Amino acid sequence: MEVIVNNKTMTVPHNYTVSNLIKHLNYIESVAVFINGKQILMSQYGNYQLSKNDNIRIIKPLGGG
Repeated sequence: MEVIVNNKTMTVPHNYTVSNLIKHLNYIESVAVFINGKQILMSQYGNYQLSKNDNIRIIKPLGGG
């Protein structure tokens, strides 16, 4: 099924979770994830299943120093 990740269309399997997507894209688990404008809690990443045409925004934490 197709989803949009950071403004790019991507095909993922059905029953794909936020956690699966994060691992597939080689992000660390501490990223912020918004789906269709709603922030998803980190505690939900393993259970939250993506749906066709979801608009997903993944934001990496900023490093400082």
